[in-house]
Amino acid sequence: MRIDNYRGREDETLPVGPDGQIQIPTLPTFDSSTLLGVDLSHYQGDVDFVKLKAAGCAFVFIKATEGTTIVDAKFASYRAGAKGVKMPAGHYHFFRPKADLQGQIDAFCNAVGSLQPGDLPPVLDVESPADWTGFTIVQRVAMVLGWLQGVEARLGVKPIIYINNPMCRDVLGSPAAFKDYMLWVAHYTSNAAPSIPLPWTAFTFWQYSERGTIAGVTGEVDLNRFAGTLADLQRLRKPGFAIDEGPAKSATPEPCPLSGFCFRLRDLLKRWLRLIFGR
Repeated sequence: MRIDNYRGREDETLPVGPDGQIQIPTLPTFDSSTLLGVDLSHYQGDVDFVKLKAAGCAFVFIKATEGTTIVDAKFASYRAGAKGVKMPAGHYHFFRPKADLQGQIDAFCNAVGSLQPGDLPPVLDVESPADWTGFTIVQRVAMVLGWLQGVEARLGVKPIIYINNPMCRDVLGSPAAFKDYMLWVAHYTSNAAPSIPLPWTAFTFWQYSERGTIAGVTGEVDLNRFAGTLADLQRLRKPGFAIDEGPAKSATPEPCPLSGFCFRLRDLLKRWLRLIFGR
């Protein structure tokens, strides 16, 4: 999910033009009812969540951990920023197959702690085919399912799998057990729908671009859409606050609701003192 010089995903086939250069797909077109979101890691730097929400961002996924030792440098601040504007937020772990499985479960759960109100289900980020060499398909699938089941046991929520078609098909063999989990599919295309990897028949989230731009984020950022309504998204997140359908409010503190009464009381006291003391 890192934003770098665009070269496509290493397991993604992109069209090449007559000049031999990669042709970057144009973005698909969505209607106004589509819920769009972003995913973030420290590569995005400082993010203004008030502007991000006002620009129409309905949800966010935030990198929490990678392997057994890495906690994303922006995880805590992004999580607080999303909570501050009541934006549903999910947190993801970048899986490293050569790292200890239990250590990766512990790293993620320790970083996230208990899920907070407004949190979306946790996510396992499964990519980078080169990292998976040296393991059989059975071993690879066992590692993925081991993390998913371990995190569900700790946090009480069934995680989401982030993956693309080639990774699922060629590296993991499209195991039927994956169908028990929601799919966040990565497919950069101008088509109206992504290529869905087996065993799934539909996606829950779709990462459709890694070259997006939106107010509140400097530079390029991954763009995603949710396959459902606002009510559907609300049902996915941990209860605790309602999703605000409108733009985020300014970060300026709200005035005290008693301020008008206090000013009137002060004026009455001044008048009373004038009547008694003549001043």
